[in-house]
Amino acid sequence: MKKLLSLAAMGLAMMACSTAYPTAVMAVAPTVLIMGEDWDEDTIPRKSQVFERVIDAVTNQLQQDGFKVIDETMATQDAHVQGRVRRTDSELFKLAKAVQTPPIDAVATFKIYPRFRPSNTTTWMNALVIGRLLSVSTNESLGTFEVTLPEDVTTEPNCHKNRQCTLEYMGKHARVLGQELGAALGIKLRRATITSGNTTAAVAAVPQKQAALAKAYKLTFDNFKPGEFDQVEEYLVAFSDYDHHKVIQSTSRNFVIWYETTSEDARLKRNLRKMLEFMGVDGQVHCISHTCTVTKI
Repeated sequence: MKKLLSLAAMGLAMMACSTAYPTAVMAVAPTVLIMGEDWDEDTIPRKSQVFERVIDAVTNQLQQDGFKVIDETMATQDAHVQGRVRRTDSELFKLAKAVQTPPIDAVATFKIYPRFRPSNTTTWMNALVIGRLLSVSTNESLGTFEVTLPEDVTTEPNCHKNRQCTLEYMGKHARVLGQELGAALGIKLRRATITSGNTTAAVAAVPQKQAALAKAYKLTFDNFKPGEFDQVEEYLVAFSDYDHHKVIQSTSRNFVIWYETTSEDARLKRNLRKMLEFMGVDGQVHCISHTCTVTKI
């Protein structure tokens, strides 16, 4: 009975902050890293004026929509080689996972394909932007998208045969492309946050706020007996903003789970420490990014 009372008190304490207001109010807007993918020789290369203008427009659009956007160069300048071009999507995703300050919730990769259609009198231009949005912690695809210019535009005769002419006319319309791309990204992110354990009504009630993306953690409980781990699971489910979890490894004294939540990182780790206190267990909590080990002493 004493344990049940402690559990109830713990659950009330941890969920109190989330029950008074809609979840969307309490959540933190996702942090997004935008990265150019240009491994295909037919795409506009990274570090060109066109690419820079597109990324600037995307960043501005997402910031206006209330999302946090991280500059890739600033986030990676100390630990990674700068100025690389023709990078693959796998290289970009590894780079996004390596960024720890601040942690990245989602990464958007995109590539720009110029489209030229010569006619008898001129050359018509458009562009196709293809991208993907991925959750960094869960490796889950949050959606794909394609955007183009609203309509074909005229350039010059044989412009498609001249690289300088191609970049010049693409540069003139890069801002529009970036705005369209940013708007598409914002829609995908809003849809992802609504489905990450939050109801549509809660998000609609506070449209100026963003719901949080579900984040995944690998939690290891070392030196816990099966009965103690059963109690741990009850606490984990009671934590505010809990989404779901799976046991991925189980022995007589060691348990590893995959835990997904929309809770803030600091709150979850604080709750793990509080959990030991409420259980009356002497232990330690060690966390590196989204990997935590809880050891019973």
